Amino acid sequence: MVKSRICTLVLTLAALLAAKPSLAGEGEQRVLYGRALKERELGWACYARHYDAAHLRTHPDQNVRDIAMLAYRPDWQGADASILNFEARFRDGGEPAQFSGECRSVDGGILFCGIECDGGEFSMKTAAGGAILVDLPAEPGLCDSADGTGFGPDDKRFRLDRVDIGDCRELIWDDEIRPRLLKAAGR
Repeated sequence: MVKSRICTLVLTLAALLAAKPSLAGEGEQRVLYGRALKERELGWACYARHYDAAHLRTHPDQNVRDIAMLAYRPDWQGADASILNFEARFRDGGEPAQFSGECRSVDGGILFCGIECDGGEFSMKTAAGGAILVDLPAEPGLCDSADGTGFGPDDKRFRLDRVDIGDCRELIWDDEIRPRLLKAAGR
C-alpha cells in the first residue's frame, strides 16, 4: 500500500515537472545560436532588421526603423544564461532605445525572457532561414528613463535576420568581454 502511494506520488511529481517550462540551457542555445554550445564556450549571435521607407509608409503605427539584438553567452564559470542587448532606432530620428535582458526558460522552442530593471518581458522563437521572432507584448521599460521609449502600437513583433557581428559591435557593452567576443567572431 505504501509502495503504491509512493509510486503514485513520484509519477504525479514527474508529470507536473514535465508540464512546466524548463530552465534555459541547451534549448536557449539552439534558439539563439542554432546549436548547443560546448561547456565554457563563448557563444554569440547578432540579429538585425532595417525597415525601409516603403514598409514604414504601409505601417503608420510602427515607429521602429532599425532594431538589432546581440546575444552572447559568457564563457566564465557559472554563466547560466545568455545576455541579450537590444537597440531600436525610430523613424523620427530621436534617441535610440537600448535595453538588456536574459532568457530563463524555454517551452516548446519558445524562450521566455525578462528585461533588466523590471522593464517587462518578451519571448523569442526561431523563424525560417535562421531568423528569430521577437515578441514584445508591451513597450519595454528602460533603466535610465521614466519616459516612454518611442515604441508604437505596431512595434510588437520583429523578425530579425542573423547578421555579421559588425552590425552589433556597438551592442557589446561589457568592456571585459568585447575583445574576446570579437575574436570568437573572427574580428
